[in-house]
Amino acid sequence: MIALVRGEIAERGADHVIVDVRGVGYKVFVPRHPASDSVTLFTHHVVREDAQQLYGFESREELALFELLITVPNVGPRAALSLLSVSRPSALAAAIASGDVAALARAPGVGKKTAERLIVDLRGRVGKGERDQSLRAAAVDDEAASALQALGYTAAEALAALRGVPGAGAATTEERVTAALRAQGRAGVAGR
Repeated sequence: MIALVRGEIAERGADHVIVDVRGVGYKVFVPRHPASDSVTLFTHHVVREDAQQLYGFESREELALFELLITVPNVGPRAALSLLSVSRPSALAAAIASGDVAALARAPGVGKKTAERLIVDLRGRVGKGERDQSLRAAAVDDEAASALQALGYTAAEALAALRGVPGAGAATTEERVTAALRAQGRAGVAGR
C-alpha cells in the first residue's frame, strides 16, 4: 500500500501529476494541481484486477474526506475526486451537513441522485465535534487566502504562503495573513 509520495513534479496532466521519486515516476490523480513542483501527497492506493491507481492530496483532511466519500454506494474514486476538484473540503463537508444538493451536483459526473445519496449517507458523519473545528480552521484559511489574493497574490501563491506558516486552525484570519506576510518578507530578504 502506497500511503505517501514525496518528490518533484515531472509532468502535469489534466487530472493528474507524475511525481518523480528518486527516478521512479508515479502517476497520481489529484483534485487540483499542487502550487509548487516539490510535493508531498498523501495517497489512497486503489488496486483492481485491471489497474492500480493513486489518488493524491496535499492534506490528511482532504484524504480523509475522499476516503469517506468513497464509502457511499455508487461513489467511486473518480466521483470523489471530482467533488474535491470543485469544492474545498470545508465547503464540501458543509454542503453535505446542510443538505445542499445543488452544491454537490456541480461536480462533473455527480448528478442530483448521487448528491442526495451523499447527503443521506454522510450527513450524520460530517460536521460534528472535531470536524466542526477543522471546518472553522479551513474557513479561516479560505478567508486568509482571499485576503492575500486581494493584496495581489495569485491563488496558488496565497495557498503556498499559508502552508508555510505555523498556526493553522489555532489562529484568526488576521493572524494567519500577518504570519504569511511576515514569512514571505523574510523569504524575500533571505533570497537576496
